[in-house]
Amino acid sequence: MISVPSAAAAVGAARMTTTAVLAALLLLLAAGPPAPALAEQKVLLPGGGDGDGDEGNSPFDDGFGTFAREALERWHVPGVAVAVVDGDEMWAEGYGAAALPSTPVTPSTLFYTGSTTKAFTAAVVSLLIDSGNYSDSFGAALGWQTPISRLIGDDFALGEGHEWEAAHLTLEDALSHRTGFPRHDKALGRWYGGRDSPEKHRGTVRDVARGLRYLPMATEPRAAWRYCNLMFMVVSHAVQSLTGGRWLGDAMREWIWEPLGMDATFFSVEEALRREEKGEGDVRVARGYYWDYLGVRGAGEDGKGGGFAEVPFANLDLASGAGGIVSNVVDYARWIRCLVHERGPLSPAAHRELKTARMPMPRESRRGYDAPLSYALGWMLGTYKGHRVFTHSGGMEAYGAEVYFFPDLKYGVVAMGNTAVTANIVGWELAWRLIDERIGVDEEERYDWADAGYKAIDRSVKLADTAVEELYPDRADPPLPRALPLEDYVGTYFHPAYQYVRIELVKDDDGDDGDDDVVSTDGSISSNGECSSDRSTRRRRKGGSQRGELKAMRDDMEWQMTFEFRHASGEFWAVVIDMLNTPNMLNGQLARAEFLVGVGGTADALRMEFLEDGSEGVVTFDRVT
Repeated sequence: MISVPSAAAAVGAARMTTTAVLAALLLLLAAGPPAPALAEQKVLLPGGGDGDGDEGNSPFDDGFGTFAREALERWHVPGVAVAVVDGDEMWAEGYGAAALPSTPVTPSTLFYTGSTTKAFTAAVVSLLIDSGNYSDSFGAALGWQTPISRLIGDDFALGEGHEWEAAHLTLEDALSHRTGFPRHDKALGRWYGGRDSPEKHRGTVRDVARGLRYLPMATEPRAAWRYCNLMFMVVSHAVQSLTGGRWLGDAMREWIWEPLGMDATFFSVEEALRREEKGEGDVRVARGYYWDYLGVRGAGEDGKGGGFAEVPFANLDLASGAGGIVSNVVDYARWIRCLVHERGPLSPAAHRELKTARMPMPRESRRGYDAPLSYALGWMLGTYKGHRVFTHSGGMEAYGAEVYFFPDLKYGVVAMGNTAVTANIVGWELAWRLIDERIGVDEEERYDWADAGYKAIDRSVKLADTAVEELYPDRADPPLPRALPLEDYVGTYFHPAYQYVRIELVKDDDGDDGDDDVVSTDGSISSNGECSSDRSTRRRRKGGSQRGELKAMRDDMEWQMTFEFRHASGEFWAVVIDMLNTPNMLNGQLARAEFLVGVGGTADALRMEFLEDGSEGVVTFDRVT
């Protein structure tokens, strides 16, 4: 059993972490030229101390290799790594490219693992509880039902009318997504303290916690499951406060990763890159990519899309306990083995608590399972063909991870790839092929994960062109004119949590302010995975959906995004949101907006309702310039 330091002996502040984590699993796009034909990189991992895995029993046969390469081609993913745990045997293999054009993925290739970090955060809390060394501000022993406000005090003050919630929301509530807060990912700033203030500083998890007082809740606490990355950042702040400012990454390394032999797992991409540059061990971070099917950056010989564009590495400080890990499938296989065998460094009580259902998830979560899933502490759980299963996805701007384990079978699978969302779809296909073959599920009884990906992506591809109709189906026909000339809406609008929205005019290619209508060609995806957007998504004048007339670039936020405002009727607008570094609408979102025009005939404020995973409430940005 590891030794967890007492509060009195806790290490002083190493550093406060910061940043934001991937928005929901919004599915990406299909079809196009094949990924590079690279040899698979396979490794047999040691078993539980009694010898190596048996190569003759490896699930990675030639048939699986062919299937994996076809999946990479189908979904435009450069590379993927996969590992399997079966009892005490473990296998891992890599396919495709870690860096284009030809650096191969190996089992030791590192990827951002996104929200699969959440399970480690919950595990750290379990170790603090089990130690018996920690108490809240009232002197009560730390437990899952400890109110967060008793750990971080006024940092957890909520908005007016939510005094009860501020006093009673617990660690358990935060770690099971049942606080009533929606995502609010777009409220994560890179900088806090005022734009021109001497107190301006890089955001920390404490800043995230203190920003909650300005954010609306979506439901009553414990009434519905609403995924909220911010709450795992709040728990990160609570853990660091309890341990005297100790960086959460240091706690994870000392208490979990080192005991499990997870030597290639990091809580900072910068640390991983330093290891790579020094040539320490077999460390290489996969480069992230997106498929430029819209031709936004001129990829493709005809300028109409196609080809991969590299995405810059993202800093993970603010992501912290919500999604700050960089690792590989080899280390994650060791983590899965700990979980299926219920071994240390976690206690039997911790294994039980981490895997106990806390909140039912929506009906849509049933996909392929026996029934809709529930959420435990950092894990989704359910049953598949009568077998208990635990799972979680992870995603960043250019990476995706999928983790599954079946404790009754002592079996688990992890997949990691280097695109956003499409790597998750590849992970679905590969993991579930392995799972179904392990359980012995007949072909006709298997869930069609590829079809689920095609359908979700089809909607994403069309999202921009259907935005006005989807958000305002009952708008006036013909639409009411706006009250002001376009240039009168231009300005800077501010909200204390969401920070700045700087509205600009959209310019035509000829430099004019444009009010012309435009259409996009159909973005539907055929059954073979070919997306017509790959061939011909171009915009043209007249006769279709409206192009944005106003825009805002949010490059000073943790999730860098673009907002495109499309007029609906009167002062109401549809907002199409895309990622700045992966501008292909496959992680696209929508929002409603309304400009508030004062009696003096000026746009004095901007109201917005963000809609990621449902309504995130209405927030008001006051005009400041």
